[in-house]
Amino acid sequence: MSSEEFWKDDPQLFVSYRTSFINKKKREMEEMDYKCWLQGLYVYKATINSEEVLRNTLVNMFSSKKQNLKLEEYPKKPFSEMNKEEKKEIQKEKKYEDFHNSLCYFGSMKQRYIDSIANKERWYNVWIMRLKFSLKTALQVKKN
Repeated sequence: MSSEEFWKDDPQLFVSYRTSFINKKKREMEEMDYKCWLQGLYVYKATINSEEVLRNTLVNMFSSKKQNLKLEEYPKKPFSEMNKEEKKEIQKEKKYEDFHNSLCYFGSMKQRYIDSIANKERWYNVWIMRLKFSLKTALQVKKN
């Protein structure tokens, strides 16, 4: 913010600049924190892997029976990319599950609708038969 803007423009402009600056610094801190955390995660995985190598070597040196422990390979992609792929797979499975559930739901709704129509037709037929019967009896009573 220039001094001219500070002294001559709207005071709210200073508040906006200040808020923008604070938010920018927060984002930078969060990004730096994430980068440090990610670096620590990589170092942790490398340390665990080197411990397994050392343990495997020592066990094989001092025991008569050779053991071959499977070691983890170095990740081919950053963890964040692997997580994105996993999330995509999970979303794909969820979409498929939602689609399947909606098919089941709408299929059952269709069946209920068909059953209700059949039930209405059955009741309609019973009602028609009763109406015909009552008309017949009314005509017979009228004749007598």
